[in-house]
Amino acid sequence: MKELQDFQPLQLANLLAHETIAYYKLIGDDASVEECTQCNERIRQIERELESRRDPHERNILNRQYKLSPPEYSF
Repeated sequence: MKELQDFQPLQLANLLAHETIAYYKLIGDDASVEECTQCNERIRQIERELESRRDPHERNILNRQYKLSPPEYSF
């Protein structure tokens, strides 16, 4: 597999989608545990690479949104 650092984020997202589909196909075809594990590890590597490129502010944007807007109740 080409070094993940050489990919653009969109390419990584597409690769992640492709590998995820391949993983579920393996499961559906009753592939061996080793094949599924290898595919799953490739998925994890891509996810780690994408995560490493995210801006720290992006990582917590949903968390901040929920903290900033307290629940409102109407009676």
